[in-house]
Amino acid sequence: MTCPSPPHFNASPGEPSEISPEVPVNPPPEAPTEASSEALTEAPSNIDLNQLLQDNQRLRQENADLRIALSTTAEHGDLIEADLHSANQRLQAEMVERLRAEATLKTLVDLISRQKADLEIIMHTIMEHGDTLDTQWHQKFCAAMVRADIDGLTQIPNRRRFDEYLVQQWQDMAREQSPLAIILCDLDAFKVYNDTYGHLAGDTCLVRVAAVLRHCLHHANDMVARYGGEEFVAILPRTTLADAQVVAQRIQREVLGLRIPHQYSTVASVVTVSIGVAGTIPQPHASGADLLQRADEQLYQAKRLGKNQIFATSV
Repeated sequence: MTCPSPPHFNASPGEPSEISPEVPVNPPPEAPTEASSEALTEAPSNIDLNQLLQDNQRLRQENADLRIALSTTAEHGDLIEADLHSANQRLQAEMVERLRAEATLKTLVDLISRQKADLEIIMHTIMEHGDTLDTQWHQKFCAAMVRADIDGLTQIPNRRRFDEYLVQQWQDMAREQSPLAIILCDLDAFKVYNDTYGHLAGDTCLVRVAAVLRHCLHHANDMVARYGGEEFVAILPRTTLADAQVVAQRIQREVLGLRIPHQYSTVASVVTVSIGVAGTIPQPHASGADLLQRADEQLYQAKRLGKNQIFATSV
């Protein structure tokens, strides 16, 4: 068998060759070159490398973040530990306080329970013996009121009782249009007496003078009270100013007659008293305080002008 002849080219040198029209010419397929093979494998390799680079960069960043976190923890670990310790101590203190409060509350509950039981016993007793207890409590109340009105040292009415009695008598005398007089007394140089003989001797002196004043008042409604310190005051209802002066002179003599030594007195060698007297017929529009003020002014004059004297005025 003979092989077909290759196509015939009629071409002169320098002229373009012509392909015979009768026989079509197909170019042979090109064999894959080395460059094209490398291009086919190079694309996936580039993709893998970029992914690896990104993963590497991410891991480096996470590593750096972890290092920063570890460094921060190391730097602030002591502070965090201190905060935790402080919080723990506060919790323990709150627990102790709560336990203490619970114990206190339990004690109060027990106390209230006991008091409730005691009150129930008292109520039961009152219901059984109410009349007797009412009488006893009334007596104790009256005794307490008396003690509240009495001067603890001299055992005569105190200033509180005097103020009440003055208001009462002023109203009564104003209604009756009867005279009312006040005598205000003050022991002369009594501070010097206390400094010389001592406060116990001073108390004894006040007690003796109070007894004399009480003895000098003769009417049932007359009252003498301790006004304050070494001052005494007497209220004389239905007594004129002249009669009140007679009572004041009696008080002066009786105190002098006690012969209580007073070595450093500038008036006498014994205790003396200065007295101011004021009298009036009370009027509804005025008050007993006005009369007391006038008596105090008279007492001031008696002490200023030599002591151991009596000054009196009508209002």
